[in-house]
Amino acid sequence: MDEAIAPMLKARDAIVADILPLGDRPEAIDDLAAAHLAEWRALYPEDSVATFATDLARSLGTDPVPSTWVLVAGRAVIGSVSLIEHDLDNRPELTPWLANLWVERAWRGHGLGKQLVLHACEQGYQRGLQRLYLYTPEHAAFYLALGWEMLAVSTRNGVPITLMSYRLRVSLASAAD
Repeated sequence: MDEAIAPMLKARDAIVADILPLGDRPEAIDDLAAAHLAEWRALYPEDSVATFATDLARSLGTDPVPSTWVLVAGRAVIGSVSLIEHDLDNRPELTPWLANLWVERAWRGHGLGKQLVLHACEQGYQRGLQRLYLYTPEHAAFYLALGWEMLAVSTRNGVPITLMSYRLRVSLASAAD
């Protein structure tokens, strides 16, 4: 097994929840958009719920990027993750991005974020992607523990961020067998 993905595979022991394409739950777009804006308002001070909803709705198409998946417990959408083309205007050469990793506060601390990252990476690998990028204002240690590499420290709208990358080397599903 590739040593770089071993930390991510440990997440398979976490609580299992259903991860579905956003297209299976399009009625969740407005609530997700509101949750995303509330979570990341400092990073996107000029955006609105409508802006976030428009971005999420782009995931309903047939292109592999953008794509969004939702984490569902019963009928409730309690998390999300996306693969998008660009996430930093000043780094257009970097693509595609893992973005919108969000878990409802009451459900945090149970490994669900790891499950979402694993799912997005597996989907990216299956779609022929070789590398993913992300930035995070406060969770670099989380991603480092999953095998991501730090590329740079910067700011977005005055908020310090860490820019990271992950090379998709093997299928996570086949590596777990």
